[in-house]
Amino acid sequence: MDEPDRITADLRLPERLIAAPVWQEEFIEFYRKSVPRLVGFLILQGARRADAAEIVQETMTKAWNSWSTINLPMAWARKTASRVWLRRIASLEEDLIGEFPENSALCSRTSDIDEWIARDHYYRVVSGLPPRQRQVMVWAMEGCAAAEIAELLQISQATVRSHLRKARRTIAIKLEEGGRL
Repeated sequence: MDEPDRITADLRLPERLIAAPVWQEEFIEFYRKSVPRLVGFLILQGARRADAAEIVQETMTKAWNSWSTINLPMAWARKTASRVWLRRIASLEEDLIGEFPENSALCSRTSDIDEWIARDHYYRVVSGLPPRQRQVMVWAMEGCAAAEIAELLQISQATVRSHLRKARRTIAIKLEEGGRL
């Protein structure tokens, strides 16, 4: 009787599955450290707290699904969250909600975000700027170069520099007038 053909199978687990606990721990650590910073980053750009929390959660879900391909997690998360925020702004025709609850599962009432907003000079500096100047200034305060900001916002470097110049002038005038922001 003929013996059936033997098929040799590779029974080793894929490397991704073997290393799963390590990358999961890395992601968990990144998540814990990054969520408050990302929420604050979006608030600086003009997002309401609840919107920022929702966008950050969406960003973290994308990060979880793509974790093995992300080299610079915080840069990737900022860029992804900002793009989601920009798409939301662009798609809004009008805000039909008079008041929106500022609490969410991600940012409860006892969150450090409120304390950060109250004490952080960044928020006071940028809160009075026009939206585009505010965006550009927040990215610059995060250490991004004009070329990076231009690419992210899909505007020219000259426009980025112009917004930065106007924002800085506005801040300087506010400081001269009242001594405080």
